[in-house]
Amino acid sequence: MIEKYPWGIDQCNSQKANVIDMYKSWKTADIRADLDERRNDCIMIFNNVGYNINIACGIRSNNAFLGKAVYIVGRRKYDKRATRGTNHYEHIYHADTLEEVINYVHSLGYTVFAVDNIDSFHPVNLVDVNLPKKSAFVFGNEGDGLSYDDIILCDFMLYIGLFGSIRSLNVAVAAGIVQYEYCKQWR
Repeated sequence: MIEKYPWGIDQCNSQKANVIDMYKSWKTADIRADLDERRNDCIMIFNNVGYNINIACGIRSNNAFLGKAVYIVGRRKYDKRATRGTNHYEHIYHADTLEEVINYVHSLGYTVFAVDNIDSFHPVNLVDVNLPKKSAFVFGNEGDGLSYDDIILCDFMLYIGLFGSIRSLNVAVAAGIVQYEYCKQWR
């Protein structure tokens, strides 16, 4: 079952919140409403991500790039501190399985991309793809990435081209890069 996380109580005075100057005197609900009017259709799905900070930073990136929603699959709790308050503005959902999220976003007309770099799945470089407006991106955990069973649920696999000696990026960093490329194509 997919459940929406509550926004919670914003206990921070907006004058001290990590928001752009325009929002400094606004109420949380008004900021949320303004952001919702301008959101793009990008959906981020974090599948069994193990480190709280990566989930929270992914939520913060979703706010920065005005994505539609974030789905957290598996682990229910996450440490909200690294969101820097953006959890009060974002649409964040929890699901027990990746399959239920993918089935749901498919029913909304989304194309689902696994973001990983497993050669046997013939991934395509993110910058070489014309992303559909309704794109959902699935990110795996920090150690193992996405499993075979997770990948075959997705429509395509993308990878982020790297040029150094490292095999992969931190999942929150990868999510930010993917959202940036999506916005380059659709903003």
